[in-house]
Amino acid sequence: MRNIGTVLRGLVRADLEEVFAYAHSLRNPHRVLVVSVGLTMVAVLGVVDALSSPYVGFAVFYALTIMGVTFHAGWVAGTIVAILASGTTLTSTLLYAPDEVSPVVALWDLGNEIAVFGSLVLILHQIRLMFDKLADQSRTDLLTGALNTRGLLEAFERERSRAQRNPSPLSLAFIDLDDMKRVNDELGHAEGDAMLRILATSVLSSIRENDTFGRVGGDEFVLILPDTDEQAALKAIQRLRSVINRRTHVRSPYIAVSVGVVTFRRDPPEAADALRAADALMYVAKRAGGNRVAGRVLAWDAEPLGEFGLVFDLADPLPSWHLGDEGLGSATA
Repeated sequence: MRNIGTVLRGLVRADLEEVFAYAHSLRNPHRVLVVSVGLTMVAVLGVVDALSSPYVGFAVFYALTIMGVTFHAGWVAGTIVAILASGTTLTSTLLYAPDEVSPVVALWDLGNEIAVFGSLVLILHQIRLMFDKLADQSRTDLLTGALNTRGLLEAFERERSRAQRNPSPLSLAFIDLDDMKRVNDELGHAEGDAMLRILATSVLSSIRENDTFGRVGGDEFVLILPDTDEQAALKAIQRLRSVINRRTHVRSPYIAVSVGVVTFRRDPPEAADALRAADALMYVAKRAGGNRVAGRVLAWDAEPLGEFGLVFDLADPLPSWHLGDEGLGSATA
């Protein structure tokens, strides 16, 4: 399927965005731990500095510590460590040779170190801001402002891990605009792009803070609904369909959405498999006439059954369902 091919290619694409995404993943370890390590390093360096000759410099090691703390814990923490490092070097010098260093020279050296270390903090802070911006851009769809494939895959894996640690249902919706080709052919691609932006804006303004929404290519979107069982997912998708249809019909009366919804009550699969399952259900909705929701409660078996590796949750069996404007009905996927 074309849309799934787009998603899977997102998993293996290696380009400059991967570098920024990797850097982004490294930038936020636990800040308290980072600051603690930084302060410990300053203390250790101070002791070694005090026991060494004043002609042996440790400025490089202080600088590396300050740079690491600033990048991982922020400029405030970096500034604090920089000031402490400057004071530590002054104290070490005065302890080693108090009679050989005049107060004026000591203050001059202190000022120089504060200036140098402070400059490092500013530079690293700007670098981090740049990496943050580039990393965010690497996860954002430029046309709609929603997440792109990479952002969605990462978000699903986070929610999947959380659902496994604290067992809770996880739902995933694959949304496709019906008749987009007709819009592009009759009204032009600019109008088609406007439709995509309307859909994205409508969804982003209507979902919960912990929900995740993004575009996986063309006129296909994905919505991740954590802590959401099939009934709650059904209500959420129906509400979104109403909002989307109402707003798109202002510009094009024949635009509607088909949605495939999959709910995992336990042990959700990896992102690519979950997307494949929701995509298959979206096509069920399309084959039923479009402008519908097709959903299924699924479990994930160690030995997958069928093309998509899907089995019913036998512990709590629930039939598939269709939902169109005529209401809820049984589905035959």
